[in-house]
Amino acid sequence: MEIGESLVGAYLRHVRGCHTIAYNAYLPDQQGEIDVIGIGGAGVEQSVWIAEVAIHLDDLNYGSYPLTIAKIRQKADRARRYARDVHHTDAPNVEFWAPRVPPGIVKELEQFPGITYVFNREFTRRVHELAAIASRSTKLYGEEAFRLLQLLTHLVGDKPQFVSPPQAPAP
Repeated sequence: MEIGESLVGAYLRHVRGCHTIAYNAYLPDQQGEIDVIGIGGAGVEQSVWIAEVAIHLDDLNYGSYPLTIAKIRQKADRARRYARDVHHTDAPNVEFWAPRVPPGIVKELEQFPGITYVFNREFTRRVHELAAIASRSTKLYGEEAFRLLQLLTHLVGDKPQFVSPPQAPAP
């Protein structure tokens, strides 16, 4: 499991209230996998969360803007089919998480409804939300990313600043 997937799984558990989290679920009769699945509630009140996660630190890019947009749409379609075929729901909560996405890609993707894009500032906001929860807990949950947030928020002394120190001027 990749650290970004662990982060999203922790968010689904601690913020969305999912009682079951699965990672890297292979699709029946299809190529590919679903990065993170969260199940909350029960019976007719059951919610299914399906998240695709792309932690590209130099901006989300699968080769070009058109290829990136096509790949994200393909992943969203695959997530909906998985929800229908495996969880028998036509109304899953489908999300695509990425910390850095160029504005041009964001603008193009906003034209496609039915998926929540957790990009850029929204990604950061959700990490902060999860870190706030982590700061109030010391219990082990089995999510590596959540445990790291717990550690960082329980340090004795100065907390990490998460900003680079000023660069010295070039000679």
